Amino acid sequence: MIERMNQSIPTPFFSVVIPTRNRCGLFKIALDSVLSQDCTDLEVIIVNDGSTGADLEAYHALELAYQGKASFHYLVHRPNGHGQSYSMNFGAGQARGKYLCFLDDDDAWIDPHHLQRCKASIEAQKTSTDLYFTDQRALFSDGRPNNTPLWISGVEKFAHGAPDANGTRRISAAELLQAGGFAHLNCSIYRREFWLGFGGMDENIRYECDRDIYMRGIDAADCILYNPAVVSEHNIPDPKKSNNMSTAISIFEKKIYQLRVFDKGILLSRNKAVVAFSKRAKAYELKKIATTLVETGRYTEASYYIRETLLLTFSPKWLGYFLYCHWKQLTSGAQS
Repeated sequence: MIERMNQSIPTPFFSVVIPTRNRCGLFKIALDSVLSQDCTDLEVIIVNDGSTGADLEAYHALELAYQGKASFHYLVHRPNGHGQSYSMNFGAGQARGKYLCFLDDDDAWIDPHHLQRCKASIEAQKTSTDLYFTDQRALFSDGRPNNTPLWISGVEKFAHGAPDANGTRRISAAELLQAGGFAHLNCSIYRREFWLGFGGMDENIRYECDRDIYMRGIDAADCILYNPAVVSEHNIPDPKKSNNMSTAISIFEKKIYQLRVFDKGILLSRNKAVVAFSKRAKAYELKKIATTLVETGRYTEASYYIRETLLLTFSPKWLGYFLYCHWKQLTSGAQS
């Protein structure tokens, strides 16, 4: 009987996953922005990553208020949470939709036509679309806009495909990588079977997990669509606060996660453009680590990371930097 009832429920086109933890006020804004979409062929899945106290009570109140509009799932409490990757994967596991969408609980969709435009472009394709990307704008914690180039903004100038009636065009991994950035999860839509097929998000990564799945996704995808519309608003985390991934971990821990992302790109990717980009990006992060170590007087460790950099991208400048660090190590009596 239960199986027959489930079969009678129509499959939504989209499943929207919103992970959240102890940010009920911001979360409500995010949820309302999803429910404001003019496309109604969707389900909304809320994954509460162990909220506690008054926050948990507030979420339960919202669950009652939004009954029938969103399904709420509660993970057991852990001091540091399960992390965004686990929460996203959990939500994807609950999803029934053909396509998976994601939204951070402190951000919001600002374009009510986003999903309807995406659906029209996907349905116009002769083959299955694996990925659909758009873009977003960013605001600092004081409300000022960040006007520097971010994510994959402007990547359409590298694409050879003609846009459809919605401004959407097919694009390749090599073309996407010319933008230098990556598509934030707020602006990424994955075919659910495609997501499940390559394992979803890496739950061992707690920083730039969205870059990791972007790299793995464009490497594995056969059909990628891109629309340059700015569909969401991203709130840049306040560095003075510690209730998010970006501010809760140290700079070197962040670099470790970033190196893991690019090592995976080098070792596991099938697309030559993804491999080449990963090598360049890893070299850049190694240089950042080395310069930070030099600034703190850690010349022995800096020499090690400069040597790693030289193996990826040799240059006379960085060879000279290596010799300088080695000299500083000897003259300062640093211990190896």
